[in-house]
Amino acid sequence: MVTALPVAPLRPPRCPDMRTLDRSRFPLTVSCSSVEVPVSQCSTIMKAFKGSCCTRFSDLQHKPPFVRACPERPGRKVILLDPEKVSSPIITSLAEAQIREVSVELSYKNWSASQIIRAFLPDNIPDTDVVSGFEIVGHIAHLNLKEFHEPYKAMIGEVILDKNPSIRTVINKLNTIHSQYRFFDMEILAGEENYLTTAIEHKIKFSMDFSKVYWNSKLGTEHCRVVDAIPSGSTVLDMFCGIGPFALPLAKKGCHVHANDLNPESYRWLLENRRINHIPEKFITCYNKDGRGFVREFGDPIDYVLMNLPASATKFLDVFKGLHSGSESNSGRPVWVFCYHFAPVDSPEESTLSAVESVLGVRPCDPSVHLVRKTAPKTWMACAQFTVPESVLRGETPAKKTRTE
Repeated sequence: MVTALPVAPLRPPRCPDMRTLDRSRFPLTVSCSSVEVPVSQCSTIMKAFKGSCCTRFSDLQHKPPFVRACPERPGRKVILLDPEKVSSPIITSLAEAQIREVSVELSYKNWSASQIIRAFLPDNIPDTDVVSGFEIVGHIAHLNLKEFHEPYKAMIGEVILDKNPSIRTVINKLNTIHSQYRFFDMEILAGEENYLTTAIEHKIKFSMDFSKVYWNSKLGTEHCRVVDAIPSGSTVLDMFCGIGPFALPLAKKGCHVHANDLNPESYRWLLENRRINHIPEKFITCYNKDGRGFVREFGDPIDYVLMNLPASATKFLDVFKGLHSGSESNSGRPVWVFCYHFAPVDSPEESTLSAVESVLGVRPCDPSVHLVRKTAPKTWMACAQFTVPESVLRGETPAKKTRTE
């Protein structure tokens, strides 16, 4: 039987005065329990202490890193235990095991990125605001730093770069967004100034200039949900397609996709991504137009319309008014819409449907609202799914509501 007493978490030395990253300022000597056992029992002990062996002692000369040889005692091994997890282990069933305390030197390389960042951020910044997660797009790490991170942002960028070997560029998204083309301004925090990258989603490669197009890896689950919901063979209009996270997988599954984006850079990369993924042009046609003009000029029957522009998509719903007027071939054919919207957290479903109704003039048919993700503490990104009422498609003026006594 093996028991162990939990101890307080280890932390690197505090450096609140640091403004330029000094990697030499994070040493710590710790007392570490170790178990010396015969080589024949090494695997048994490692299993007994599963999760408690000290993986933080990274050393390429030792695999696994927490196992050491005993030069003075051939035929035995020393297993180092994580001092953050165990103290004074007691082994009652393995008589040949010997326990001893050893001193181990920890340095910058042994700490995680969040531990190092916590060490130089002021005490008044809560742990919840320590940079521990970020979006990765190819070789780019994309952070959303807050105002109080400003004096430390260069150091944060260096730490992220050091601790993530696959990352070559660390950027911070600024609060400004290009009002017409939907991409964020950003700044380089560390690494090379190289915004050309590739992300993989739905087993499809998406190449892009990250500084000139919109891409959000956190929406991968939503892209999958919508693609799965639309049957193969459907005719789909993607009004604000970006570089194709909906359009390309839909085309790959056999839908007939007409993908549009006003941003010339998005259009350029959409064409490139169609090419590199070998998607036949018969399944996807690409456009670089205004969203309303794109829909109104499309003369063939439509099954689905995607409107992924949550800041203003509901304003474009007026494009459906009279869309089928004068067209017998389209009459009676339902048009399904996936319309994204930023909604208040207290009533996201009703707020989203009210925004849709305020533009259409009537309540949509078969409505539902899917909550995608919180984009801020008080804001949901929501997706309204509905069919456009036939009266709207024919251009009929909705009857005014009358007050009844």
